[in-house]
Amino acid sequence: MPPTDTERRLYEATARGDRDGQVAAIAGEDLYLAVPQQGQDPLPVYDDPAVGGRCIPVLTRGMLPPWQPQQFFDRVSVEELAQDWPNDKWRLAVNPGTPCAAYLDASHAHRMGWLQHRTRAGVRPGGLLVTHFGGPLHGPLAQGLACGAPLALHHSVPWNELGTAFLDHAADAETLRAQWSVTDPAGWQQRLDQLLGGQFVPAQTEAALRARARGRAAGELADAGAGKAGEGAEVPAVPELVTRYEGRFRADGLLPADGRVASLVALDHAHAVGLVRWGLGARLCAPPQAEQAVVRAGARAREAYGSWEEFAAGYALGRMLAFDNGAFGPEYAQALHLHRVLTQDPSSPWRGLPFA
Repeated sequence: MPPTDTERRLYEATARGDRDGQVAAIAGEDLYLAVPQQGQDPLPVYDDPAVGGRCIPVLTRGMLPPWQPQQFFDRVSVEELAQDWPNDKWRLAVNPGTPCAAYLDASHAHRMGWLQHRTRAGVRPGGLLVTHFGGPLHGPLAQGLACGAPLALHHSVPWNELGTAFLDHAADAETLRAQWSVTDPAGWQQRLDQLLGGQFVPAQTEAALRARARGRAAGELADAGAGKAGEGAEVPAVPELVTRYEGRFRADGLLPADGRVASLVALDHAHAVGLVRWGLGARLCAPPQAEQAVVRAGARAREAYGSWEEFAAGYALGRMLAFDNGAFGPEYAQALHLHRVLTQDPSSPWRGLPFA
């Protein structure tokens, strides 16, 4: 079975002898070009006996090789390749030597055709649910990776992949540096521990939500204002902004009619999985360490929530408090889209995987 739908479309077009279909299958996709090692030529040109000529090899996402500490890839598009192609007599070898291979002529006229297909396909959009059929599909590792599915869906990369890259080596390293101030393995581990400990969500709001959830579980009437937890212990008030979001969540189907958010830490758990995947891409951790961390993220999520629906609502509220702040603007619309895909699409891990 081809690892993703991209390889399936490419395989089917090749089987039909459909040259336009081959280009169409990759026109809107990210392609991956090997980064040359020190002393190697800038372009990995090679002679391919399958076509009897010189080729430049690229890989589709699902055909990236397993993680190697010194093997990196850059993302390129058909448009970039068409514009910078060095020799009309060379061919573009897509996934050479695999069942999903295609060899595309690259004369000027052919490259103009690539650009036409790219114009029709457009830039690969975010918000696409992608499953890698060679990745974890069951068990604790898959459950942990599913906690990071909102980030994977946002970037339209496979949700169940722990491998060579999240986006690519340079982008993953820049994400860690710019968004998390992480540039080395020690910093990566520190941030991971903080995320697994739920230390990035607002502490007072988190305490209020958990106290309210405990009261509800005990059959008490939860008070939206300040109350008491035991003798003299102040319980923080649930912020009015939270109750506004919960009301909107009920109207939009993110919560049931009587639903409330139990905790915000789903946001940190999702980011922990993202941090692991970015760390792998930036070569700040190795696969065994990454797998262990992802399984831990899944276990922490199960300590805080009882279902994917509860996790989803916690993630959505955490994201809104961090990035929307009551605007109900584009961030809210995006969160609503991610929620609906992950809770309604039959191929979603939140539909197919047990939470506990």
